[in-house]
Parts: sequence; structure tokens; C-alpha cells
Amino acid sequence: MPVFLAGNSMYLPEMDADFNISSFLHFENAEGYDLTGLVPDTYRQRLFRIGDPAPIIFWVDQAPYIVEGDAEKTKLEEMFGVRARTHPVLKDLGGMLHDARIGVFKRQQEEWLARELEVAYGDVFLEPPSRTKYWIHRYRVALENARKLTQPPHPIDVRLRRASTEWLEKFATKAELTMISALLGEASQGVYSVRQIAEIMFAYLSNKLAAARPVEINKIATDKTIRSLFPHGMYDFYIQNGWPHAPFQYGKASFVELMKERLVQGRESGAWESALQLAKLLFGDKDVPPEVEDVALMFMRPILTDYKRLLDEVEHMYTYKGEPISSEGILERSNEILECFDRIQELGRVIVGADRDKAAMMDGRYQVSESQIKWHRHYLES
Repeated sequence: MPVFLAGNSMYLPEMDADFNISSFLHFENAEGYDLTGLVPDTYRQRLFRIGDPAPIIFWVDQAPYIVEGDAEKTKLEEMFGVRARTHPVLKDLGGMLHDARIGVFKRQQEEWLARELEVAYGDVFLEPPSRTKYWIHRYRVALENARKLTQPPHPIDVRLRRASTEWLEKFATKAELTMISALLGEASQGVYSVRQIAEIMFAYLSNKLAAARPVEINKIATDKTIRSLFPHGMYDFYIQNGWPHAPFQYGKASFVELMKERLVQGRESGAWESALQLAKLLFGDKDVPPEVEDVALMFMRPILTDYKRLLDEVEHMYTYKGEPISSEGILERSNEILECFDRIQELGRVIVGADRDKAAMMDGRYQVSESQIKWHRHYLES
């Protein structure tokens, strides 16, 4: 073992699996080991830093030699010829250098660390998972500590994936979105790839959407992670890839029928905000399929008719009886005009992908313009 001198202190180098110096440990020699100053002359005043290949000192025929930690096995053959294959010290050292170069020690260290983490978080890795926020919290702590100590790919990733997959198999279809998101994490964390995250999330959402309440759809549709996974919508993802594989059984929803049902519910409630949010999730930045557009237009046409009639009435300031409209009548019609305008906007943004994420559909689409209602907004606000 090489001993380094710095001032009046002695230090031992600690090596990583590649035989590079990872740190210097203070050495007191409390056990009274025999120390020798016999080293090759070229290394007597040699300076080493953390990250440098470690000097490996050995003796052959009672003479000291040094090879550095990044050396290949062939370095010994250059130094000693055929004896490098037969001399016990040289043969063992050559084997160690070879193993270091092909990653044997690195894999051993990684496996030892993975086992230590597995034991430290036994409730995550060694016990059955539970459908609790506490278990998800413990899994996240295990993952975050693994990433502080390791970089993917690493043996701990296999254990993390096994634990999370078991949880998904048992609880995915009953879990909240926040729990699924926390479990899947990010692709950079090494447990799941972007593709795997997208497929699992797709399966979870497909199973959930049929019974989701409007507030749940709004929450899902505005989730940035989900929007990034399906920029063109879940329907396009399905068209491109079919039903994806997931570690749990899930309901395969008909996205077109779901969208049509939300449109029908919007007609009954008089508002299509929930349908708009669902369209953002299912169709992203793309137009809806023709069969969905037909339903939306069927509901839009009578609203357009009422909208244009109300605009015309106020513009001429007379009722059908030819009498002037009172201020109360103008107030009532202005409210009705703005309500029609908002409903047209919702349905238009449901249909057209380019308008969906905007505050309003393109001005002039369906012959509806912001300028038509400017006076009425001002009237109601005054």
C-alpha cells in the first residue's frame, strides 16, 4: 500500500473500481506497520491528486515496482516479458488490472451498494407494497437517495423497477394521479424510459376517463407532464401505437365515444368547458375526428342562429312588434349574446386543434368575431 507524505502527515489513497484515487485518508499507523522508503526513483517526488490513476506498488525478486491504476495487463508483459504470465505476483496483478478494465470491480461495488440500499429501505424492496401515501413517500426517498449515490444504469434500478411494477399491478387502476406521477418519476431518474412512462400513463388514463368527473378531467388536462407525453393527444398516440403494454389490466376506452358523450352532457348543462378540457387531453393540437365534429356542429348551429338573431335585434333596437327595446331588454339581450358567444367559443375550440389552447377561437371563424360583442361587453361593464 503506498503511503503519501504531506508536511508532517501521512495519507493512504482510497481507490475506486477503476483504480483511480477517490480520496486521501489520514494515516496514523497506530497499529505499527513496518514502512519502507524503497520506491522507484521516478516516483519519489511524484505528486498525485484525487482522480489520478492510483500508484500500485509491488515487489518482484525483492525489488519495488509501480504501475498506475489505468494500466492494461499488457503493461506487465512489457516490463517482465513471459514472467508476467507465470510469476504469482505478476499473474495476480495482471488479473486485477484486467478485471478493473472490463468493469468487474465496478459491477461488484454497484451490486454491494444496491444491496445496502435494499436493506436500508426494506419496506420498499423486501415487503409487499401498500396503497398508501406513506409507501409512495418511502419509494421516492429510496429513489432520490439512490440517485444521490448512483447514476443509471445501476443494479438498484432493477430493484426500484420491480418494486414499482408490483405496486402498479396491485393498485394502479385505483390510485390517484399524484401517486402514479410520483411513482413513475422522470426518465432521467433511470427507472422508466420516456416511452414506458407514456405507455403506463396512457393505460392509467384510459382506465380512468370513462368515470372521471369534470374537475378530474380539468386537473388531468392541465397537468404539464401529461401534456408533454401526449402533445398531439391520447387519440393520436393510440392511432400511432395501438393499445400499449402496461404492468396492469386497464379499460380500453373509446376516445371518440367519450368525446361525444361529453358533448351531449354539455348540451344538457348548457356549457362545454369539460368537453373542451377533454378535447385538449384526447386530441392535443389536432382537430377532432369528423364524427366528433359532426356532433359539436349539431349543437353549435342553433346557438349560432340565436346569436345572429340577437345581434340583429339589438342593432335595429326594435322587437318583433316594432317597439323600441327598453334598457332592461338591451341588458337581457347583451347577456344572452355573450352567453351564446362563449358557448360558440367552447365548441369551436373543441373542434379546431389550433384554437384549443388559446383563450378564444380564431377571430372570424364561423363568422363570429370579437368585434361583434365589444359594445355588449362594454355595456354590461358600465
